[in-house]
Amino acid sequence: MQKRHIRKLPLLLALIASVLLGISSQAAAHTTVDKENSTPQPAAVLTDLNEIRLVFKSPLIDDGKAKISLATVREGQDIPIGETVFESPTVITASILQTPKPGQYVIRYVVTAEDGDMNDGGYAFELYEKQDSSKPWLFLAAALGILLVFVFLLRSYSQSATQRGE
Repeated sequence: MQKRHIRKLPLLLALIASVLLGISSQAAAHTTVDKENSTPQPAAVLTDLNEIRLVFKSPLIDDGKAKISLATVREGQDIPIGETVFESPTVITASILQTPKPGQYVIRYVVTAEDGDMNDGGYAFELYEKQDSSKPWLFLAAALGILLVFVFLLRSYSQSATQRGE
């Protein structure tokens, strides 16, 4: 009977170890960005950008070390943005000082998670040139104006020809 208890001891120890590992991995969990609620979203295609707003899945510590940065993907050139500000325990923001040129950009962030560990990460998005929707109407209006001038000149010419008796 004692041998049976000795055989169960490794099984019991393995069970205890797996429970302890499961608990410790949850306690040391890092925060991640809630990509669906952040602005801009990863892989988004935008025509305008006024602010970067990162929403995290768990609270952050406002220890003055949180930082959002913006850079071009190809050249790695940093784009000047405003200071990183805590909007709430799970949201940090930074204003865009001047709308960047069209191209591909990467947002990087460094934050302190609730467990005290520094977390960093990032994601890319693309900025397109804003299309001026009034351009086709402008061309249409110019063509209509030219057509009206042509009709007016043709009518004037035909009226003057009838008055002269031609």
